[in-house]
Amino acid sequence: MTPSKFELDVGEVSAMEARVVVRYRPAKENQGRTILRGTLRGPYCDTARTLPAEFPFHNQDSVTQPSAEAIVPDPCLWSPDLPHLYHADVEALRGAQIIAEYHGKIGLRSTSPIRVHE
Repeated sequence: MTPSKFELDVGEVSAMEARVVVRYRPAKENQGRTILRGTLRGPYCDTARTLPAEFPFHNQDSVTQPSAEAIVPDPCLWSPDLPHLYHADVEALRGAQIIAEYHGKIGLRSTSPIRVHE
C-alpha cells in the first residue's frame, strides 16, 4: 500500500474556508467501485496554540478516479513564521476491504493575494 497511489490537492482557499481533495489512482488489477474515507486533522504548529479539529473527507462519486473532499472552515494557513500543518488519513475501500491507505501532512496556502485597505 504505497502513498504514491494517492494525490492530495489544495483546492480553493480563502479566509473563510479551504477545500482539500484526495484522489486515488488504482492499479489496473484494483480497478472497480472504490470509495474513499478518512479525516483531515489540524492545524498543528509548534509555535502556535491553535486547537486542532477533525474534518471528514466526503466521498465524491466517480468510477474512473475515486476522490473525496474535506472542507476546512476558518483555516490556519501555512507560512514560514507559522507553519500550520494538517494531517490526512485516507483509506481506499472496495466493499469492506481496505485496498490502500495514505497518511501524510499538508499545508494550506492561499493562491490569491491578500488585499490590504489603507
